[in-house]
Amino acid sequence: MNEDNYLYPIYVRQGRNPKRYKAGFVDFDGRIVIEPSFEDARLFHEGLASVQLNGKWGAIDPSGKLVIPCVHTVGLDFSEGVAQFAEGPRRGLLGRDGTVIIPPKYWSISPFREGMAYVWDGTQFGFINQRGEEIIPLFFEEAREFSDGIAPVQLNGKWGYIDQKANYALQPNFDAAMPFSESLARVSVDGRWGYIDRTGNFLIAPKYAMAHDFHLGLAGVRMNLKEPYGYIDKTGEVVIPPAYSYIQYFSEGLAAVTPVDQSFQHFITNSGTRAFAGDYIGAHEFRHGLSRVATLRTTAYIDHEGKTIWEGPYVDRP
Repeated sequence: MNEDNYLYPIYVRQGRNPKRYKAGFVDFDGRIVIEPSFEDARLFHEGLASVQLNGKWGAIDPSGKLVIPCVHTVGLDFSEGVAQFAEGPRRGLLGRDGTVIIPPKYWSISPFREGMAYVWDGTQFGFINQRGEEIIPLFFEEAREFSDGIAPVQLNGKWGYIDQKANYALQPNFDAAMPFSESLARVSVDGRWGYIDRTGNFLIAPKYAMAHDFHLGLAGVRMNLKEPYGYIDKTGEVVIPPAYSYIQYFSEGLAAVTPVDQSFQHFITNSGTRAFAGDYIGAHEFRHGLSRVATLRTTAYIDHEGKTIWEGPYVDRP
């Protein structure tokens, strides 16, 4: 599950205050590889992890070498070779070596997907490439990331999907629309969510008050806002009956959920059975074989069987 020698950020409490901690990194076996010496740290993306020193953010490689100095005001999460950085409220783009590709001029820049990112200038949305060139001019009211070659955009209050030449692939007939995930996209019509295919046809009728994207063939849905969540498959059949007040998407075969009659989270399999013992006040999706979880006393990484790989005193960090 960790063939790429992925490293996981850990947060080691300093004293009794759970808001005071130092960040470092461990490997899949829980061994400390990069000592907890940073004020904060984020996940590795594309071989770089953002770390904080003296209130500023930079980036390290898996050896712990600082490849981008800690001079930035926001964390640097790389996607397709670039990361956004900030000066005041404006956002620009950095390369992997910290070189400025475009200076801060947008109010927001999305992660890159399929070579494009949407940007917002405070008024309108458009799309840029990794060189910072505006490939699709800013004239949309809102936009989302590209997936399966098309991206949701809003004009005149309605959502449709465009290709990378800004031609409509699916006409703006929806009240809301999200990127495709596993060949289906969730869209809203008259306040109800359903799922369309690449041609725009509804494969699952718009009947849900809330709906999540498909991951590993399952999507979380709820019929009404006061009813619990369950999971459906790509035919719309209920696979895991509604029983949860909170759900996450499935990752590596497991999902964290909170049953309606409980306050804690636990993990379930794609059949809805409980995966292992363990109740958590917070649980992240599995990445590279491990999940970061928290109890009232501890912060830990666990594997797919619920075995603790690394553990420390509880820290108050999302």
